[in-house]
Amino acid sequence: MTLASPLRPLFAAGLMALHLGVGAAPAAPAATATFDTTPRPGQHQRLQIDMQATVKMRAEAGPDANEAQRAQAAQAAEKMAQMGPMKMTMHMQQTLKVGNPDADGWLPMTVDVGAKSGQMEVGGKVMPMPNQKASDLSVTARFNPRDFSVEVQNVEGAPQLGEMMRTQGNAMVNEALQLSKALSQKPMKVGESVDVPLNLALPMPLPGGAGNMGGQVRYTLVRLERGIAYFDLGMDLKVDADVPVPTPRAPQAASAPEGGAAASAPEGGAASAPAAAPKVMHMRISGHGQGTSQLRLADRLPLANKLSMDMLMTMEMPDNGIMHMDMNMDMTAKGESQARPASPKAGAKADKKKS
Repeated sequence: MTLASPLRPLFAAGLMALHLGVGAAPAAPAATATFDTTPRPGQHQRLQIDMQATVKMRAEAGPDANEAQRAQAAQAAEKMAQMGPMKMTMHMQQTLKVGNPDADGWLPMTVDVGAKSGQMEVGGKVMPMPNQKASDLSVTARFNPRDFSVEVQNVEGAPQLGEMMRTQGNAMVNEALQLSKALSQKPMKVGESVDVPLNLALPMPLPGGAGNMGGQVRYTLVRLERGIAYFDLGMDLKVDADVPVPTPRAPQAASAPEGGAAASAPEGGAASAPAAAPKVMHMRISGHGQGTSQLRLADRLPLANKLSMDMLMTMEMPDNGIMHMDMNMDMTAKGESQARPASPKAGAKADKKKS
């Protein structure tokens, strides 16, 4: 487990806040807007996302630590103090593409998220962000606009997020879209707010892992101007999870001759003993963020989103050590439409054929 791996849930939460719920279509009166996150045929949108974060770490011994563990925690605390804050930057890209309805009215959709670049600065040394490609995720699904149901058909990449999507992707997305369906029937006036809950179970890809994420994002409609809705947003987040600590594999005896002791071990002997249960650390995250969002109403394109979050992570380790991380994160996203309008010449040809 790399140092950056416990931070991935924080990055995912920030991305979710940037993109969740900001879809609206204009209602009849010009001074109101109706939340409506329904995918439309032909939608092709891309978000360029930039993240900057500063993390301050400190360690201490837990209440049940013995003398050796307390000494180890003191050494870790001294090392972290000498290392100073860790700084991270990352550039990501998220693409949503919606096709035309099939014979039954379902809309095919793909969502791709990938890290394009990133680096860390630790102790004055700059290095590439480890395992950048581990955060790449591609989801194929289809959406039924009649009842707002979604079927997740395929998930590739991002082992941790991918596992979550595979095990409960349909339930997660359908719950979010049922909320969107209810919100789409509620016109908002300037100055009014709407709350979008964040409640997810967090299955882990290793035995012994489980947890949940809760909180909410509040959007307040600030103004409507030239077809663009301007929102202020606030986010509260809490995560409580047991995270398995990967155990390194024991090295195999390279010089064992064929038919030797290792090969001749009887069935059911020490070689076939069950593996020990994985060690688990308990992780708690709390955070609060504020930001802004600009939404183009005509095609539901998030033009510009900003989010600043302060988060505190506490990890209770299986060796009775406790690690604290204070994180300040700034995220920005700019959206662009990749949809191509129909060619006028193509339309003229189609009219000639009809005539």
